[in-house]
Amino acid sequence: MGAVQVPAEGRPPIAFAWYREFLQSMIDAQVYTWFAKVIAVSEVLIGVALIIGIFVGLTAFFAGFMNWNFIMAGSASVNGVFFGLAVLLVLAWKIAGYIGLDYFLLPRVGDLWAINKK
Repeated sequence: MGAVQVPAEGRPPIAFAWYREFLQSMIDAQVYTWFAKVIAVSEVLIGVALIIGIFVGLTAFFAGFMNWNFIMAGSASVNGVFFGLAVLLVLAWKIAGYIGLDYFLLPRVGDLWAINKK
C-alpha cells in the first residue's frame, strides 16, 4: 500500500500514474486478499518449472511478466537482471529444450498437434 502513495516531496515509488491507479483500484477492491496468494503460488510453481525444465520458454515468459510488474511497482532490486535472464530464456527456448524435462515433453506436445491435423 505504501507504493501507491505519492509523497509530498520527492518521487513516488511508482513512476507511472496509470500503473499506480491500477494498483490502487486493486487495493480499493481488496483484491490483495486473494491475489497475494496467487502471486506466491505462481512464484513457487514458476521456480520449480524452471529448475526442472518444463516448458522453459513459456515459463520464462511468465517469470519475466512477474518481474516486469515488480519493477513497475518500484521494487527494482535484482528484478531487472531476472527480467533480462527471462528474456534470454524465452529467446533460447529451443536450446533450453535439450536440457531438462522439455527434452521429453516438447516432442509429445508437438505430436498432439500433428495428430489433430490428419
